[in-house]
This record gives sequence, C-alpha cells and structure tokens, in this order.
Amino acid sequence: MTNSTPKNNYPADTSFNPPTAETSGITRLSKTSSESEGAHLRRVAEELSGSGEEVLARLRAKLSSRVISERVSAAHELGKIGSLKAIQLLRDLLVSSDEGSWRLAIHGLRTGGSREGWLCLEGVAQDDSVQLASENSRLSDMSFKRLMAMGRTKMMDRLFRAADGHSRSIPGDIAKKFSNNAVGTLPDAHRNVMQHRLGLLNGASATPSDTADALGISLNSVRSLELEGWQAIHSPIDLDSE
Repeated sequence: MTNSTPKNNYPADTSFNPPTAETSGITRLSKTSSESEGAHLRRVAEELSGSGEEVLARLRAKLSSRVISERVSAAHELGKIGSLKAIQLLRDLLVSSDEGSWRLAIHGLRTGGSREGWLCLEGVAQDDSVQLASENSRLSDMSFKRLMAMGRTKMMDRLFRAADGHSRSIPGDIAKKFSNNAVGTLPDAHRNVMQHRLGLLNGASATPSDTADALGISLNSVRSLELEGWQAIHSPIDLDSE
C-alpha cells in the first residue's frame, strides 16, 4: 500500500529516546538543538535551583480555576515550560480517569511543543495501547478515546501497521480492533475507502485503483477521501471546539 498519510505533526527533532532516558538524570539537562546557549543555561539553573516553583504554583492553581480559558492557558504554559515538574503536573492530569482533565493535558502537552511534552504523550500512548486488551470495557474504551484524542503518535502508527497481524510486539487482534474503531469514527464515504486501503475487510490492503473499482468511484475521489480520513484520525482534540 502506498503511503498517502499526511506529514506528521512531530517537532523537527523526532529521534525520540525512551522517556526514562530523557526524563531522568543528566540527559534531561543537556542542551537541545533548538536552544541558544543562554536559554540552555537559564533552564539548567531553574531546574537545579527550583527558582520556577512560584510560577508552577501559580499555574497549578489556574488548573483548578472555574474559568475554562484560564485552565487552557495554564496547561499550554506548563507544556511550553517543559521542565520535569511542569510536565509531571500535566502527566498527572493525562493519566487520570477524568476525561476533562486528560483532554486538557493533551492540549497543553501538544501546543506547548516541548520535547518532554512529546515524550510524555508517547509514554502514555504506549501504556494505553496495552490497556486496549483489558477485559475491563470501561478501561479499554477510555484508552481508545485517549489515544484518539492525542492525535498522531508513534504508537498510533504502530497500531495501524500491526493490524495485519505481522507485529511481534502488538497482538494483531488488538491492533485490528483499534484500527476498525478508529476508522469507524469517520463518515461513511471515508470509512469505506479506509477499510479497503487498510485491508480491514478481508486482511488484504487494496490499491487506490482497486478501491476505486470496488466502490464505484473515481481514483481522485479515493485519494481525496483517504487523505481526509487520515487527517481526521491524526488530528488531536481541539478544546476550542468543545
């Protein structure tokens, strides 16, 4: 199957290491490619001295505000700060069972744009992928909804690729269930195209041309519907539309 998925929304440096390597010890204090020398030194000083505690305390209080715009602003600012403590505040919200809390955390981690925020999302996405197999339907349903709300992650890509049952680390039935549920969130026309292209109907992915023939539509329509389908699936939750 040709790759017609849109360009991902990862930051410029996508060579992510496991979260434990980036969020502990000296590695976290290393200079990143996007930092100036001065910005790096200021960040290290704040990490080691705890001088940002007052800012974090203020933002923590804003997260509990009754005004949604203040909560959204606080989450964004925490994500932008990107320190261990700032990201931990958002992670605590992200792994909670309260949907409003984890949607707020996703917004902050994604819009903040820090490397630590992306690592946090990937780590929780990996945990949620495991919970998809839970016999507790409430837990598995929440994990699916959170994965979809996060938008495109490396874990999401792996789940789609594993739907053919050839992955050694992800059970094929779990990956296929996720893929079917994800495609099921789309309008009928997009869902029909995606089911053929991903091989969700008979286990064999169809070419755009074969999909067009099977559905009785033009090749351009297939390509357009598939692109729009991927864009919808890969898009993170938008709090402004809630």
